[in-house]
Amino acid sequence: MTTSRPADVSSDREGRGLGGWGTPALVLGVIAVGTAWVVGWVGVVAGLAAVVVGFIGARRAFHDPERSGGAALAGLALGLVGLIWGLAVVVPALLGNGTFGEGLTLDECMAQANGQQEQRMCATQHLDEYRARFPGRAQM
Repeated sequence: MTTSRPADVSSDREGRGLGGWGTPALVLGVIAVGTAWVVGWVGVVAGLAAVVVGFIGARRAFHDPERSGGAALAGLALGLVGLIWGLAVVVPALLGNGTFGEGLTLDECMAQANGQQEQRMCATQHLDEYRARFPGRAQM
């Protein structure tokens, strides 16, 4: 009696291209959540990538009963959290609504500003005084 060995599973999947989308989605999601509160842009970019890769992985797992989509769904969820959290950090800084210079006068705020972004935040927070003192620079 001869026993036949089952065919190698990996050779069966070779024609499918990139097999696993869950692990990259999960890694990107963890990076997004871990960096979103410190470096908002990294959280936004990694979160967006995790959402896209996680969606593709979850969709493929939904249509293929041999695949598990748990890691892809976790990556998608973490990526979404990192994306939203990163946007919550980045958007106020872009709009000049950050907390830099709160409670200071325009002169104190401008003296402590390091760079144009913080100077714009000072001007936004003290807009009336800024426009009165610098009428030609009111266009920001």
